[in-house]
Amino acid sequence: MLEALTEGYEDAIVVSRNTSRTTFRSAGLLNLVQNKQFFGHDKEDPHAHIRYFNKITSTMKFPNVPSTSVKLMLFPFSLEGAARIWLDKEPPRSILTWDDLVSKFINKFFPPSKNDKS
Repeated sequence: MLEALTEGYEDAIVVSRNTSRTTFRSAGLLNLVQNKQFFGHDKEDPHAHIRYFNKITSTMKFPNVPSTSVKLMLFPFSLEGAARIWLDKEPPRSILTWDDLVSKFINKFFPPSKNDKS
C-alpha cells in the first residue's frame, strides 16, 4: 500500500537498497558538502563543483559502501536553487550511476553551446 502512495514521487537518483540503509554518522561530511553549494548561475563552473565535491567525498570511507554510492546519496545536498530544481525535475530512477549524474549535470550547466566562442 505504501508503495502505491509513493509511486511517481521517486527520486531521479537510484541508490541500491543496501547502501540507502547505511547511516552516515558524520554530520561534518554533510556540512562540508552543503558548505559550497551549486546554484546553477551562469558564472558558476559545474566542473569546479564536481572537482570540489569529489575531493570532499573522498575524505571519508564507509565499510562495504562504494564511494560512488556515497557520492550519489550526498550530491543532492550540494545543490540549491535552479540546480536543485533541475535535479527534482529529472525523471524518476533515471540516474543509475555516478557517471550518469556527472554527465547530465555537466550537460545541463555547461552545455556544448557554452564552448562556442561566436
